[in-house]
Amino acid sequence: MKPTSRLSRLCEVMDLMLDSVGDPLALESLAASASYSSFHFDRIFRELTGFSAVEYQRKRRLRRAAHLLRHEPDVAVVRIAQDCGFPSNAAFAKAFKQQFAMSAKAWRDGDWRAYMDQQVGRESDVSFFVAEADNLDVILAPYCAPPPGSVAARIRVRALPAVRLRYQRFFGQSGAALSIACNVFIGDRASSDGAPADTAFYGVFDEDPGFTGEREYCYDFGVAGIDVADPNLGLRVLPAGDYAILDFHREWPRFRSIYEDWLEQQAVWRLDSTRPHIQKVERDSAGQWQGWLALPVKKR
Repeated sequence: MKPTSRLSRLCEVMDLMLDSVGDPLALESLAASASYSSFHFDRIFRELTGFSAVEYQRKRRLRRAAHLLRHEPDVAVVRIAQDCGFPSNAAFAKAFKQQFAMSAKAWRDGDWRAYMDQQVGRESDVSFFVAEADNLDVILAPYCAPPPGSVAARIRVRALPAVRLRYQRFFGQSGAALSIACNVFIGDRASSDGAPADTAFYGVFDEDPGFTGEREYCYDFGVAGIDVADPNLGLRVLPAGDYAILDFHREWPRFRSIYEDWLEQQAVWRLDSTRPHIQKVERDSAGQWQGWLALPVKKR
């Protein structure tokens, strides 16, 4: 789907919602910032995402809570509920169980893995690929865990600078459909903007992909460092900071392997849920894909 000017405005509002996930949802203010009435804003939001603004924000709050329960074991459940915008622990407990079919305590104790594997299924294994449409085997294949320690040995924590990105946002797409859409974006940049063959592209996911079903996927794919003619593409700045980097060349590693083979064994680093997962991809001199996966981290 080609982005439109209204989609660009809506993306900015969605980013505001993500930044203020713990605050009350001021629908009228959000609508005004997108130059819509509350009625038309909610209608268009539902049309583009499949959810009302209220429902979308509730799901994001619950996914943020699930994220924190998994990665911040020393933070009390009641504090997480408050930080994610729930008025009481009872309201949070009820909403969490409705969303994930288990209690927050069970989730924190490790049952999140069952949800990821059974409820989200294969999509939870998908990172961000741009494999060509005629070479989708790597995307369609089931996840196969790498030999223990093999990914961890390749991880390097590096400080990345901020990147100014012109992007297209995709809703409700993952796997092969998302891969093909990203390749269309790459082709558009070459034909419309004269992007050279070795241009770097970035995939951005603001939440843990393992906890987000296909219908709720919100994924940005964009380009930096070239002049882009399309005024309807969104603009965002990827934040600077420390990231656990997995370099790759002629392969498509998955974020799940970084989580399981490196992050879960870490005594120094933990996930920083305030920054996005990022993938950088570019072609080498032989036309093969290379790049890195970047997991946002902070000191324990």
